[in-house]
Amino acid sequence: MTRTLEQETAEIGVRLLDEAHIVWLGAQSECENALRDWFDSTPRDRDTTYFRYRAALDREEAAARDLERLCEVSEPCRRLLTHGRPAEAGRP
Repeated sequence: MTRTLEQETAEIGVRLLDEAHIVWLGAQSECENALRDWFDSTPRDRDTTYFRYRAALDREEAAARDLERLCEVSEPCRRLLTHGRPAEAGRP
């Protein structure tokens, strides 16, 4: 079967979405570890671990926004790969 440019482009879009999901999972894990470190920190290290947690939280939030946006824009790609046609405006 010959693949069309649309199908190849759709596959790239879905791979980008998968990569964004992996990035978000990594950022989420980093944030969780930083939060645990902050809770377990000594009073002397509390400020440093708090700022490390806040930076990790900012990265996790940015990754979540990227994932959400890529999920929105890749919907036609996923529809093309699963149904063989792009989504039409206003149709589920």
